[in-house]
Amino acid sequence: MDKLLELPTYKSDATSEQKKANALFVMKQLRLIIDQEKNKTPSQFLKIRCGCNKLIQWKYMYRCLYCGIWFCRECAEKHFGFKKND
Repeated sequence: MDKLLELPTYKSDATSEQKKANALFVMKQLRLIIDQEKNKTPSQFLKIRCGCNKLIQWKYMYRCLYCGIWFCRECAEKHFGFKKND
């Protein structure tokens, strides 16, 4: 049996409207990245806007494997349900 078939499937309790809103928000984040690349912004200075409206360098953002949204540290802790110790 293929090992990939044995992996658990992610089951989201998000409604179809919430899934659409998430997808639109990810597209908004990606458009910002694409615009910065078009402006020849060096990759180390690319920024992503979090849902809390903070604009942060991409290397300090956390991306959810399931919904695809990038989060600042504070929002990531809420989203993932885990607080990282300093």
